[in-house]
Amino acid sequence: MLRMTLALVAALCLTALAMLLIAGHGPWSGRPLIPLSHGHGINVGDLPVFAFWGLGVAACLALGRPR
Repeated sequence: MLRMTLALVAALCLTALAMLLIAGHGPWSGRPLIPLSHGHGINVGDLPVFAFWGLGVAACLALGRPR
């Protein structure tokens, strides 16, 4: 049960940090790939954030799985 709780906390932290990184605007964000509205969308700089978030959540799922 402790492993599942820790995995859930880690997944929530990963998700919050990913949202903060994706919401940021800066010169490193790159060109827009998928525009969602004027001045907002998914940029090239968001792709590594998505990749690392997916890897972290997959690790959390592996940790949280009952034995």
